[in-house]
Amino acid sequence: MNRRHFIGLGGNMGDRHALLDAALEEILLAFPYEQVRSSRYETPAWGMELGTPAFLNQVVTIALPETLEPLQVLGTLLAIEQKLGRNRDSNTDGYQSRSIDLDLLVVEGAHMETKALTLPHPRMHLRRFVLEPLAELAPQLELTKGGPTVSELLRSCADRSAVQRLESAL
Repeated sequence: MNRRHFIGLGGNMGDRHALLDAALEEILLAFPYEQVRSSRYETPAWGMELGTPAFLNQVVTIALPETLEPLQVLGTLLAIEQKLGRNRDSNTDGYQSRSIDLDLLVVEGAHMETKALTLPHPRMHLRRFVLEPLAELAPQLELTKGGPTVSELLRSCADRSAVQRLESAL
């Protein structure tokens, strides 16, 4: 059996489109399963100083075997970030600019809370830049059984940041 994994991609440094393309290619190499990709969205730098370059964001879903543990997927995503030039600075408080950011947002039917990973992502309901592309792919997805759908979370999201859709899904 397979279950859908939803991965958020984003970045605001360098050639943002090329970095997202490279990340998607690396994800495909690591997990050779069909990808369904949202459109790309440009958003202001959320939680950062005015004048910080805008982010480019996207969500991809891949149906992976149940035998593949979420922590294994996370480890692969972190390795891809590093390969593409991401330097995670654990001494930095708050948000920072980055070349690429890969977040495991949701694994369908999985709920977990460890030091390394919480599923579903604990703050995505607060972030329009995550909810918009996620709603494009899975508007009726419930993050918790019987809980609100992604569309409902998007409608009630307090984040009113401008989220500009740039292109249709690939």
